[in-house]
Amino acid sequence: MVNATFSPARFTAIEQFQHENWLAQVKSLFSRLTANNNRLDSFSARLPGLLPERHYLGVQEICLAQVTGSVGRSTDFDRSFRPLKAHLRDRWVNLYLLLQSGAWPPVRVYKVGEQYFVSDGHHRVSVAHSIGMRAIQAEVWEYTSKAV
Repeated sequence: MVNATFSPARFTAIEQFQHENWLAQVKSLFSRLTANNNRLDSFSARLPGLLPERHYLGVQEICLAQVTGSVGRSTDFDRSFRPLKAHLRDRWVNLYLLLQSGAWPPVRVYKVGEQYFVSDGHHRVSVAHSIGMRAIQAEVWEYTSKAV
């Protein structure tokens, strides 16, 4: 009996995930060998230098190249938002397929200077990178650095 949920599109999405995961593993190993940082920046590491209040900037299109950090998931994806862990596959594949059939809701990011940290939507950002998107819709909250 053939699984009805397995389709050519799902097979393609799984192959894409496996390719991205393999690249992430190779880049991670190379980064360790060369002492280069290929990790996402952690928002919690930046938090002590920020004012506690944030400002809502609304939904905007943001450049994916400026999304370099994460709120709470900096070990799940590399600096290019390639998935580092195999258990991320099913959600990643489902979002890849969802993008093919329609639009996603905006991701949620925290803006610090010109850098964005993903609060909600890590898999969407990962899929967007994977298919070559340059920008993504995001609900943007801005934090300001403390005065020095």
